[in-house]
Amino acid sequence: MLRWLGNLPEFEAMTEYGNLRAPTTTHDLAQRWAGSVGWAATIALTYFLTARLSLRLLLDPTGVAVFWPAAGISSGALIALGPRARWSVAAGAMAGTITANLMGDRDIPAAIAFSLCNAAEALIAAGLIQHYFGSSFTLGRLRQVLGLLAAALVAAALSGIGGTIAYKLFHSPAVPMLITWRHWFASDAIGILAVAPVIIGLSAAASKPPRWNEIIEGIAALALLAATTGVLISLPEQPWQTVVPCALLFPILLWLAAGYEPVFAAAGGFMTSAMIVWTTIFGIGHFGAADLPIEDRILQAQAIILMTTLGPLVLAALFAERRKTEARLARAKMLLERERDNKLANVEAITAAIAHEIKQPLASIVINCGAALQLLERTPPDHKEIREALNDIIGGARRTDEAFDGVRTLFRRADEPQKPVDVNELILGAIAMMRGELRDGGVTQRVELAQQLPAVPGNRHQLQEVILNLVHNAIEAMSTTRERTRELRVRSQPQGRNAVVVTIEDSGPGIDRSKLSKIFEPFVTTKPRGMGLGLAICRMIIERHGGRLTASSNGRTGALFSITLPAQPMDDAGKAAQ
Repeated sequence: MLRWLGNLPEFEAMTEYGNLRAPTTTHDLAQRWAGSVGWAATIALTYFLTARLSLRLLLDPTGVAVFWPAAGISSGALIALGPRARWSVAAGAMAGTITANLMGDRDIPAAIAFSLCNAAEALIAAGLIQHYFGSSFTLGRLRQVLGLLAAALVAAALSGIGGTIAYKLFHSPAVPMLITWRHWFASDAIGILAVAPVIIGLSAAASKPPRWNEIIEGIAALALLAATTGVLISLPEQPWQTVVPCALLFPILLWLAAGYEPVFAAAGGFMTSAMIVWTTIFGIGHFGAADLPIEDRILQAQAIILMTTLGPLVLAALFAERRKTEARLARAKMLLERERDNKLANVEAITAAIAHEIKQPLASIVINCGAALQLLERTPPDHKEIREALNDIIGGARRTDEAFDGVRTLFRRADEPQKPVDVNELILGAIAMMRGELRDGGVTQRVELAQQLPAVPGNRHQLQEVILNLVHNAIEAMSTTRERTRELRVRSQPQGRNAVVVTIEDSGPGIDRSKLSKIFEPFVTTKPRGMGLGLAICRMIIERHGGRLTASSNGRTGALFSITLPAQPMDDAGKAAQ
């Protein structure tokens, strides 16, 4: 059984929402059938061995087994595997029941009738769990543990009706039906509560294993529980009846429930139940004492089994919910601290972004002022050039003002309205603004713009700042180039009908490949005095416009930056402009 549970994640990977996926190949279908047959055989063998043990102690004159942990095997396996395994588990339960009964004193009709009842019991219990809790059933929630209790009671009660009728027809016609039903109901309900949680917990542990220290400590606690149970069994009959033995086990069961995953509490309850059943069947120790009436022995054993299985499960669910609540509170505290740190980082980022954004227009203003002064010293003064320089100064001042608005918009959470933007116009405007730097840097410009580009929805100023920043970086990168021509190449082209691509390429030394993957991260820079925010802000702007900004370089002959932006089809752009 444990070997098959180890393959549970692979079995689950074949399913989606509890339904079998359509087989894609004959090999997949063969594997699926082999898995189903394997599960059926495993359930049949385990059910048979457990049933044979239970049939060693029959309650005369009804002939009903007073303990039936086999019910927990089929129900637990079906709950753990889900509806996809219903027929494998049902077939295994029927095969195990028929074989065990035929090796006893039952005939074929009775064995078949009992097998149908046992298979139906597992289907009812698992069906109720699936209906109310779906595939997310876990022992770590009190509501779902109580749901398992209710499903066990309902399934045992309904299957007991069929089993009582079968006993009346094929085995004990003189025994009152109510007595037969009561014993069937008690033995099967206790069997489900004792065994099913262990199988469910093991399947959960197979998909999400506990920590090693938890496994070791849990096994040690289970060993201590087994030793305590052994001492309990050897106690004399008086006054150790029912209440005191259960109280002796409670501290260890509480330890298992409070300190570990629910599977350990389920395993502890199962271990105690198994030892009590075993000693009762074979007449060993306190629970097998011959001087106690059989009814008293059975009632005492059933009471302790109920307390040592249901009690720890409820406690384990409560402690698991508490641990989850503590984890959520710790995570919420961590998120609050992270939010506080993010706000402080945003303040620093905004300050650095403002400094970065206004640095370029201020530098342009200084350069144009110097050029205007030089032009005024000429005889005669070049009024046309002076006028262009003054216009550039005015444009730089306006850009400075727009930079503040752009940074505020960039860090604002509310979505800004977007308008259609002509990408070619942005490129030409940026080249015109950088004319002085291009001239002073000795840079030759090649601008290749595709005609009839679709408009790009966005913030005009922010997109232009991206192009200005990339052009400025290209000019700075080529300032150290001596061996070859300093050339800036800017291109625009459509990408299908729904995207526009802008590339900015320089002939500088390029970007080291070891730094290329981190070039867009904040505070990463290749410049001696760089702040490392320019490219990070550029990528943030482009991504907020739904686009992509990438960089490529061989590290020797220049770098190429590519901007891809979603575009409006021509008809939509015309309507938006109107």
